[in-house]
Amino acid sequence: MWERSQVERLTGLSRHMIQDLCYHNTKGGGLGFWEPAVSKPGYSRFDEGDLLMFYLVGQLKRAGFTLREVEPTVFAILENDDSLVRTLQGKADELHARRAELADQLSALECLEDAVSSKPADRLYAVMEAVLVQSVDRAVEDAGRRLGATREEVDSVHALLLDVARGMMSELRDGADRVDEADDATSTRLCIGEARAGIASLLHRGMVPTGPAACGFVRRVSRKLARRCALGTPAEARAHAELIMRALAHVLGDVESGVPVELLFGNGSYAFLAQAFRVCAAGAGQGR
Repeated sequence: MWERSQVERLTGLSRHMIQDLCYHNTKGGGLGFWEPAVSKPGYSRFDEGDLLMFYLVGQLKRAGFTLREVEPTVFAILENDDSLVRTLQGKADELHARRAELADQLSALECLEDAVSSKPADRLYAVMEAVLVQSVDRAVEDAGRRLGATREEVDSVHALLLDVARGMMSELRDGADRVDEADDATSTRLCIGEARAGIASLLHRGMVPTGPAACGFVRRVSRKLARRCALGTPAEARAHAELIMRALAHVLGDVESGVPVELLFGNGSYAFLAQAFRVCAAGAGQGR
């Protein structure tokens, strides 16, 4: 026979959890589904069967099962059917969802941490830039994987779109009065300025994002950006343009991109661009 303190040490279960498993009337809302070998007021002793059961409960606890989930899971283990498979798959789905949620939270926290070194007046813009950069990172990798792009192509487009994202934030932070000395920065500003004028014209004329004018604008922007990747052949230019188009469709699919896009390109621009790039990217994929 084992004492409760020994069972605690051997299984990793707390005193309160053992009580909740064995008795109904506990502060934690005991299950009382397992009766120990010796159970008297103020005195309990546990045999090998108890020890094995509590060992199993310890493994379920490690796997994320709550106290309320323990009893049906134990019975599922003892059943000769597929109930255990369903139970374990349900828990796996739950944990994967929680892991994805935690990964998103850690990613958002990293963006906030990036703002620490900025001046207080610039911190919101620093967060916005970090979010855009993360979106570009994900977008280019995803688009490159889907298209089977080479590492060189992915890296080239990644560097280009990071430049564009940072150029967008420079425009938002500093406005049109900012003077850039670097040629690359000046080129990015001009590209952003042309895009702003083009989007404003499309919206002013009431063009629909799925129409020829919008799709033509998307293709022109993608080709112009592709030419900045120091390409050698028309085939490389087309490949880069499609990679850029798909990556931007992905970026514009992130809700976090909405505010910077709207502030920079005008009211209604985000929804318009998101749909236009999505439609054109899908069309390009069908034509491959």
